[in-house]
Amino acid sequence: MTFETHLDDIDEDDNDTMEDTEAIRHTDVIIHEPGEPSDLLMRVLYWKPQLEYGNDVIIQVEASTVSFRDCLLRRDIGPDRAKFPLVPGCEVVGTISLLNSNAKKRGYRVGDRVVAMSRNGGGNATFASFPVSCIAPISKNVDASEAVCLVDVYMTAHQALRLSKKQATPLTGSNVLITDGFTPVGQACVQLALMEGANVYVTAMESTQDSYLKSIGAKCLPFEPMEWLPKIQGRMDVVIDNTCFDSYDSSWKALNPNGILVCTGMTSLYSVLDHESELYGCDAFGNMTVKIQAMWAETKAKYIMSRTMFHDLYANMQNDPKVYQQELKYLCFMLEKGRIKPKIDSKVGIEDVSDCHRRIEAGKANGTIVCLP
Repeated sequence: MTFETHLDDIDEDDNDTMEDTEAIRHTDVIIHEPGEPSDLLMRVLYWKPQLEYGNDVIIQVEASTVSFRDCLLRRDIGPDRAKFPLVPGCEVVGTISLLNSNAKKRGYRVGDRVVAMSRNGGGNATFASFPVSCIAPISKNVDASEAVCLVDVYMTAHQALRLSKKQATPLTGSNVLITDGFTPVGQACVQLALMEGANVYVTAMESTQDSYLKSIGAKCLPFEPMEWLPKIQGRMDVVIDNTCFDSYDSSWKALNPNGILVCTGMTSLYSVLDHESELYGCDAFGNMTVKIQAMWAETKAKYIMSRTMFHDLYANMQNDPKVYQQELKYLCFMLEKGRIKPKIDSKVGIEDVSDCHRRIEAGKANGTIVCLP
């Protein structure tokens, strides 16, 4: 990874809602325009922490994630877009080192341990800034590397399975299909569904993925819907769709008459394997086509398809932060008691983030990659 070193100008005019701070050493990963993993730069600078407009807290990062979402942001494709220059890393665990009056009104104080979630990155760093609406308190008793896996991965899995239940009835004996079960969210869904006694089916791309998923108790199916749908059509009580093949149609057809489909992702729409054109796999027309496909799939799932729910974790956190906080407490309890065990692919330093992007895009990561600054 290439290095940049900067000595930032220090602005002495602090906002009067913030505490006095001194210049400190800060390290992050940055990319200045859409590009390849090799375009990610490790940056070291000395700065005086100040809150920019729109952010309420600065967190000293204990752990952050390196994810497929980061790869999409880096290439400037996908459902979410970030401003460049971009610091990747969308989930964070750490302690508040600086905050403004808005965060204080929400009950937060310097030294509080929190999680943070963003659609626009910022976490692969020693310090990261977030709006107070994007943070939640977390127990000091859980390991940071495992805790950061709860922020998005396990919360998405937990909420998706909760949405699929009728009157909170356990999934014992239910047939549950999880598309692309090898992803971090897919593996979390498998673990949580098996805990409730479900019969879990997953789709996977490679034999090595099949072998691992079988070892944790799942029944494996081919990745393409045309291959797996004839085997299970009309038999599933629950389908968790992370991929959005054919606008969720095949997943809906897999349901039995009382089954529930929960749509959690659209990974099949966004390829990072073909980077030949200027827009990394899409010309201008193709990129617009993908946007239209994504909008249509979401609209179908929300308003047209029966027995179907569209899950958006970030929107849920914004709309009902108390529910997110309570469910995070529950997942922390499960983690502390050893009832769940996040699958961590590797723990890496900031200097290794670009290599991690390559591994994710090659489909080689097995679990969540955790960055420890």
